[in-house]
Amino acid sequence: MIVKVTPQWREPEILAPPWEIVHTVELPPGEFRKFKEDLLQPQPFIMEHANEMYMDSHGITHGMLVLCEGIDDGILVNSEGFAYARYSAYLSGTRTLSLMNRYPSLRDFCVQMDGLVEKYVQQALAGQEDGKFCISYSDIDVEVEKGIFNEDLSAFDWRLFLDMLSERPEFDEVENTPNEIYFTIAPEFVEEQTPGISM
Repeated sequence: MIVKVTPQWREPEILAPPWEIVHTVELPPGEFRKFKEDLLQPQPFIMEHANEMYMDSHGITHGMLVLCEGIDDGILVNSEGFAYARYSAYLSGTRTLSLMNRYPSLRDFCVQMDGLVEKYVQQALAGQEDGKFCISYSDIDVEVEKGIFNEDLSAFDWRLFLDMLSERPEFDEVENTPNEIYFTIAPEFVEEQTPGISM
């Protein structure tokens, strides 16, 4: 994963003042690129909401989120009444974070699916034989039904589950048949088998 950040150097603590997003604007790729490359250029979409962007007496910045069509990243803007981005911060994965904040049920679903995938990844790594592992759909169905009954899972999506497993770096390959899922463990995660005792 690649993220772009400006790290602080030798700071005693990380200070991240809170922001409240009062408006979200989505720009076409060309306009977003121009905006990103010259944040001090006055923008009509900033001017339109300039009076609503400020830091309040509680230290909360009321700002605007500028997104680009088709891209997950965005830019937070506080114009302090001006028509340009007087204060700004580039945020990776902003669209996803915004969706998770807007829909707590989606966030819960993603967290639950991630936990379930993590469980089966660890099970595959622990139970592998010569870098291979297999699990039946019926075993997963039982686990899912139990999770939904106990309210540990709010929902389950097979296609997403298989896609998430396939995207894990621990696996070179994830194949599914009508009854089972076969995992080929990536070489760096293959555990050496203890050799048998010979007589």
